[in-house]
This record gives sequence, C-alpha cells and structure tokens, in this order.
Amino acid sequence: MQVSEQKIYAVLKSKFGFNEFKPGQLEIIHQLCRSQNVLAVLPTGTGKSLIYQLFSYLIEQPIIVISPLLSLIDDQIARLNRLGETAVIGLTSKLDYDQRQFALAHLKSYRFLYVSPEMANQPDVLQALSHMQCGLFVIDEAHCLSQWGPDFRPDYLKLKDIRKKLNYPTTLMLTATATKAVRLDILEKLAFRSDQVKQIIHSVDRSNIYLDVEHCRSAKQKDEKLLQLLQTLTGAGIIYFSSKKKASEIAALIGQKSERSVAVYHGDITPQDRYKIQQQFMQDKIDLICATSAFGMGIDKNNVRFVIHYHMPGNLEDYLQEIGRAGRDQKQSIAILLYAPGDEYIPSTLNLANIPSLANIELFFKNPASRPSFNTDERQLLMFYYNQHLDVHQVNQVFTDRQLSKQKSLAAMSGFVNTTTCLRTYLLNHFDETGVRHTEKCCGIDQATASITALKLDQSVVAKRSAKLTLRPWQEGLTQLFHQKPNT
Repeated sequence: MQVSEQKIYAVLKSKFGFNEFKPGQLEIIHQLCRSQNVLAVLPTGTGKSLIYQLFSYLIEQPIIVISPLLSLIDDQIARLNRLGETAVIGLTSKLDYDQRQFALAHLKSYRFLYVSPEMANQPDVLQALSHMQCGLFVIDEAHCLSQWGPDFRPDYLKLKDIRKKLNYPTTLMLTATATKAVRLDILEKLAFRSDQVKQIIHSVDRSNIYLDVEHCRSAKQKDEKLLQLLQTLTGAGIIYFSSKKKASEIAALIGQKSERSVAVYHGDITPQDRYKIQQQFMQDKIDLICATSAFGMGIDKNNVRFVIHYHMPGNLEDYLQEIGRAGRDQKQSIAILLYAPGDEYIPSTLNLANIPSLANIELFFKNPASRPSFNTDERQLLMFYYNQHLDVHQVNQVFTDRQLSKQKSLAAMSGFVNTTTCLRTYLLNHFDETGVRHTEKCCGIDQATASITALKLDQSVVAKRSAKLTLRPWQEGLTQLFHQKPNT
C-alpha cells in the first residue's frame, strides 16, 4: 500500500493533534504500509498504541487488538472516545448476552476491536472475527505470549491458530520489555519464521527515571524506610507489593502515620471500586496507590513521580514494566526498590504457583473428563496440552523448562538487587544493551533520601497548596465522588 509522507503527517495532526512522531513510530508505520509483519520493542510512554490507531485511518479497515487486561482495554477505548472515535468496541465480559450478539453481528461497522486471548478463542467470537476483513492484527503487550502462555493463560498459545483462521493478516507485536530470547520465543509461539518479521528494537532505557535499591535489615526497618521516603517524596506515586494482605496493611499504616491520600488496589477489590480508584488517581484525587501487579498496565497517567517496590519482583521484565509507569511526561522521576534478606522467598513461591506436578499431569491424562478435583485454571491448562496431543512426559518437560526459566529470571533479579556497580548498566545488559555513562542522575545504592533532594523531588521544592485538603478514608472519598447529587 502506497501512502505519502504528507498523508501520514496529516492524519497525525488531524486525529491526534501532534506535529512530530516519537522515535520508532514512523518507522513501524512505514513497515506496516508495506504489509510487513513487525515485532516492536519501544520503551513505556513512547506511544505504542498510536501506531496502530493511526494506521487504521490510512487503510480504512477494521483492526483487531489482542489485549491482556480488561482495564487496559477500557483505557484504550476511553482514550479513543476522547479523540472523537466512536467505532470502537471491547469484546469483554462487560457485555451482556444481547450486547455481545449485536456486536458480533455488526463487527464490520467497527474500526477498532479490542479482545482478550480467551474471548477471541470462544467459538462464536472467532467465527465472527473470521468473517471480517482484518486490516491489522495487533498483539499488545506481546511479551505475555512468552511469560504467561505456557503455564498461566494458554489461550495465548492459540493466537497462531487465530491468525490462520483470519487468513494471516499483517501482524504487529508490541512490547516495552523483551530480551532477544523472549523475542525469539514470541515469534516461535506465533509460528513465524524470522525472515517473515521485521524487528524494530529501541532502547528500554528511561533516562529520566533514577534507579535506587535500599537494603534493609528487616521487614520492620523496611516499613520505617518507606514511611520516611513518603515524608520526603512529593507528587503521585505507586507502591508495588507481591502480597494483597501486605498492600492493605501498608496502605492502612500510611493512612495512620502520614498525610498522604492513599488507596489500596488488588484482585480482591470489586471491579467497581477498581474503576473508581483508577479514576481518582487519574484525577489527582488520590496521590498514592498501594497495589499488586494488577495495577498500572491500563493506566496512562503522565505525572507519576515515583514507583516504590516494597517486594522484589520475580524478574527484571516485570520490574522494568512497573517502574515505567513513572515519568511518562519525561520529567525527572525515581524508582526505589526496598530489599530485606529473604525477599526472594515470595517470588520463588509464586513462580511455582501455576506449575502442575508430574503426579497431577499423570492423573489428569488418565481420564481428563472425570477429574473434578482439579481447579479451573489447572484443568484448562492441562486440557490445552492434552488437546495438542502431547504425552505426559512432553507436558512435564514443558513445565520443567518453564520452572528453570523462571528460576533463571529470579536469579537475574536478585543479581540486580545485590549488585555493587551501576544499576542502569546491569538492567540494560540484561536486555542486550550496552551500559550508559554513569552520572549523578543515573542510579544509586542506599542513596534514596539524598537523591530525592538532589533531583528536586522532595517536598521542600514544591509550592504548598493554597488550601490543604482534609484527608478522609479513601472509601469515603470514592463514595462521595461517584454518588454526588445533581444541583437543584
């Protein structure tokens, strides 16, 4: 497809209000115009979604976007709606039966179709998708193919079959975090040969985010350090936890010991409250979120000034994704990881959570139809491999390899926490990049407090608000915001 540069820039201005592209965007659009499959690695905050959104206005054909989270789908639809685009739909569990049937009967009238791998694999949805002319097949957060497919969400491994059902449309795979090994794994799981895909790789480095690791002697000292940091830091921030219980406990502690407006966000929060918390955070009504990894992927908030990890992530990919939620406005920000001896235990345990034992594999394969004792997730996972006609030993080998891969990733994360050299260089080397020249704005070890001041991220340099808000429990604030009576 021949598209002039002038037309591309005209669409950029008229639809999105920008005059210039960010690094990587135009290059990828050019490749898509040549019907070239693309695997793109671009750092967070560089406008990956704009690429396929703009491309849709060039080809005037529907685009299917595979997205991993409902919150991310909702966020993308909301942003398109704000731009004036109404021909967009999310095929999600939020649709009731009648809404779903109507949507499936009118897919050709939509420009953007957002769908999870699980929804895309449902027979009626896949049948409807296969009857439309797909202009582009997008896999957002494509690293999920490698990280989640083998032992968590096997429907990711069926995306290659969906591409076949759609008659192999031009495919765009987008991610902010993928090593060379992960990129090769993505292509393999989608049944691509390497010569069928153009890889466009940009540095994962976010130079405006200062990196710091704080070593604490105990969990108690970690709590004290966290409260100390929050007394110093200003602006919006996210604190990540691996435990829902601990996230709730620390949120309560912050509410008691500091003047920060804080909310907790994790999988046990109702969908309605999750939405409300997201909206309050986006609107600067809440400036601090204590969250598990469930929070952040669907949140496009530019002015997050800091990300703190209370618990150590299980791998550097997750760490990079999560710190990337800071400083999306390109202003100075900071990422602080709090570490205490034994912190490896939680990610090590979580790494084994979705790995079926050999005994369970053997038990299931003897008679898959009569094993009600298996939980739903494990049953679906084993049924996927059973339907792929793998035998017990082959399936066990898949999970053994997966476990070894996770252990290797955890070892790399542990190496980052315990390095005595440049943290940024260590991180970049993991993603097959060379290190950068170390500066005072690069990184530090056990230097968070001093660095916050040096980087002018502390309270002393921020003008005080004209009126100090009286802080209330976050539930009360949410209730008032979303249940206001109309003026009479």
